[in-house]
Amino acid sequence: MADLYVKSFDMINPFVVASSPATQGAKNVLKSAAMRPGAIVLRNFGHGAGGGSYIGPDSKAMFSGQMSIHSHAVGRQIKDSINTLEQYCEEVQKIKREMDSDIKLWVSVGHYSDIVAGGGWEKEWANQARELKRAGADAIELHFNTPGVAVAKDRIFDYHQLLRHSIELMKETVPDMPIMAKLAIESCDVLTSIRIAQAAGAAAAGPTARWKGFYFDLDWRTTQARPGAGYGGTQATPLVCYAVAEARSSGMTIPMYGGGGVFSYDQAARIIMSGSQAVQLGALACAGGTNVCKKLISDLDHFMDKNGYKDMDSLCGDALKLFSMDKDLTSERQNRLADAYQQAQVSDACIGCGRCVDVCWHEGIEMNGKAAVKTDKCIGCGYCFQVCPTDALHVEKEKILASAFEDRGIKRGV
Repeated sequence: MADLYVKSFDMINPFVVASSPATQGAKNVLKSAAMRPGAIVLRNFGHGAGGGSYIGPDSKAMFSGQMSIHSHAVGRQIKDSINTLEQYCEEVQKIKREMDSDIKLWVSVGHYSDIVAGGGWEKEWANQARELKRAGADAIELHFNTPGVAVAKDRIFDYHQLLRHSIELMKETVPDMPIMAKLAIESCDVLTSIRIAQAAGAAAAGPTARWKGFYFDLDWRTTQARPGAGYGGTQATPLVCYAVAEARSSGMTIPMYGGGGVFSYDQAARIIMSGSQAVQLGALACAGGTNVCKKLISDLDHFMDKNGYKDMDSLCGDALKLFSMDKDLTSERQNRLADAYQQAQVSDACIGCGRCVDVCWHEGIEMNGKAAVKTDKCIGCGYCFQVCPTDALHVEKEKILASAFEDRGIKRGV
C-alpha cells in the first residue's frame, strides 16, 4: 500500500473534510470521522443548519465520479443549535475526547457576514481563537471562500487587505497555533491571495472553487429552491489545479489544501499532482456521505499503488512537469500528434456519417461515395478525429504525447 501520510500537515492522509453540514456540531463530526480523513473542519456556529444540496444531473453521476454540479440547499432550513462560543467550545472538547486522536480537528473562526454587519468583529474573532485553543482545537481556519465573499456588499472591503489583516490578527492572538486560510477563487486574483497568505504567516492556503451561480431549468418554475449561491462541481477542478500550479510555478512554498469538484479519487489526484499537499472534501462529504468518501480515500491509495507512487511526496506536484513545459517540448509534442493525425487514414469502420467533413476547415477530408477519404490538404489539426463516432479515424494519442517525455527521460513520480 502507498504511504498517504502528509508531512507538511502531519496528517494520516491528504483529505480534509471541509466546513459543511457534514461537520456541523460534534455529532456530525464524529459521524464523518468514520471515513478516517486526515482532518475535519468543525463548521462555524450560529449560521444556520439543515437543508440539502442539489447534485446535477443526478446522484448516479456523483457516485460514479462522472461530471457533476453541486448547488446549495433545497430543503428545510433550521437554526443552528449551537449559538454561543461556550457551546461551540464544549463541542470541540467532546470531539477531542471521542474522535480518533490521529485525526486533526480544525475549527472555523468568524464569517465574512460578521464583517459586513460591522461592530466589534475583530475582538470577537480574537476571543474565539483564544477559547478554541484552550478547548483543544488543532488549528484555526479562516473561512474566506464563502460564495460572494470577494464581492460582498458591492466591494465595500478589499478582499486581499482583509485576508492579510485577519491572518495577522489570528497570528498575534494565538501565535503558536496553525492558521489555515481557506481562499476564494471567485472574483479575485487567487495567486495574490496565496502570496498574501504566505507572507502573513498562514500555515496553509486552501484555494477553493465555489461561486455565486444562477443555475436553472429551461422551465425555470421547476428549478430547485435556491438556484443562486454555492455553485460548484467537477467543472471547477481544472481551475483549482491551475491556481495551485501557478502558485507553485511562481515559487510559492506554503502548504496547500485545494478543493472544488472532488467527487472521485481522480479529481483529488489531479489537485495533489498540481502541487497541493492536501485536498478538501466538501460537497461529496455532505451530499455523498461517509461511505463514498471512505471509498475515495481507498481509491486514491489503489491508484498510487498501481501507478508507482510510493508516497505523497512522489505524487504531490508531479504534473508540474507538464504545466512547466518549455516551448520546445510543447512544440515537439504538438507536432508529433499533428504528424500522426496527418498520416492516419480512414479505416473500414467508417459509416459515412460525414461529421469529419463537416468540421474540416482545410478541405483535408472528403466523402467518396459513402466513405470519408483523407486528401493531401490535411494539415493534421485533429478536428475530424474528435467527432468520429466509430474510431475510423484513430491514433494512439496517449502514447504519442507521452513519448516526447520518455525520450527526454522525464518520468512519473520522480
